[in-house]
Amino acid sequence: MARRGFASTIHSVSGGLRAAGQLASLEQCKMMHAHVIVAGFDTSVVVGSALVNGYGKAGVVSDARRVFEDSLSDMNIVAWNALMAAYAQQGDYKSAFELFESMEGCRLVPDGYSFLAILTALCNAGMFRQIDQWFTRMIVNYGLEPSLEHCTCLVGAIARTGEFDRAERVVLNMPFEPDAAVWRALLSACSYLGEADRAWYMAKRVLELEPHDPFAYIVASNVLSSVGRWDDVAELRKMIKDRRAKKVIGRSWIEVQGEVHVFVAADWKHKRSKEIYQKLQELMGDIEKLGYVPVLDEVLHNVEEEKRKEALWYHSEKLAVAFGVLCGSALPGKPLRIVKNLRICKDCHEAFKYMTRVLEREIIVRDVNRYHRFVNGNCTCRDTW
Repeated sequence: MARRGFASTIHSVSGGLRAAGQLASLEQCKMMHAHVIVAGFDTSVVVGSALVNGYGKAGVVSDARRVFEDSLSDMNIVAWNALMAAYAQQGDYKSAFELFESMEGCRLVPDGYSFLAILTALCNAGMFRQIDQWFTRMIVNYGLEPSLEHCTCLVGAIARTGEFDRAERVVLNMPFEPDAAVWRALLSACSYLGEADRAWYMAKRVLELEPHDPFAYIVASNVLSSVGRWDDVAELRKMIKDRRAKKVIGRSWIEVQGEVHVFVAADWKHKRSKEIYQKLQELMGDIEKLGYVPVLDEVLHNVEEEKRKEALWYHSEKLAVAFGVLCGSALPGKPLRIVKNLRICKDCHEAFKYMTRVLEREIIVRDVNRYHRFVNGNCTCRDTW
């Protein structure tokens, strides 16, 4: 657009910022922010809201907050909700609560998106028992009609507390036809609590609506294999074959000086692959000395342990971290930022906790569900995702 001589507008800039946010592309967001200032769009509420959204979805909530506070008096409900959603992605429910109360103090009326951010923040923080109260508050105190997304949060929360029968009653009594996301929430809860029978049932419900959903296959397979139900795992694999469902390839990417580097498991396509693998082997050796024990994949139960362990070492997100360390993708004291197209696996999640101690720096991973911020051996998700 610029090369063809067209001047940018507040709408083209805000659209670009939203795209950068969806990709968690911090460098692009920063470049567009610089353009916003040069073009004189920094006083626009539309652009301000898009900047809050862009930085928030890129996982840099501090920058989103700074933009928000610089134009606080002009910010509309969209910007407030965007900032709350940013906190929600990271499970920072206390900051989301504080923002909700401040919004009411500024005489802005919370809407459905405000409550969705609160419910999501509680879900991501593992504060499942509080979700019921906020759901009721939304209806009784604010007269808001719950959407399917609100109900999905409620159903997932109830199931995570082990009240599966109640959760299913909520599903059957919703004023909406339950979609695959609702059954996925229940499947995720079954996986979290190790409920193999229920997981198998929920997976079938998901697959009735979305026959090619990789999440359902992977989660159900992991739960069933963890309890040794190999006949059911075999049936699931046959189902995948019969339906010709294609397995989604796990990819992780890291942005270095505006260039995106993409990795898949056991990938040797990168021009610095030899150095990346050497750095990763060094990192894995260091974290083993600290007590890291691989979380072996039960699906590969018939593969010898050493090969299962080796397969875990070369997951895409680990390769991305090794490359980030190798090329100095972030300044000292700044976090390494990885984006992933699937849910982060349990082993990588465990390994990254130890890596933060070895590297003495944060690692931030945005997977398909949420942000994971690893600091000094812990993750902000509290092992709930």
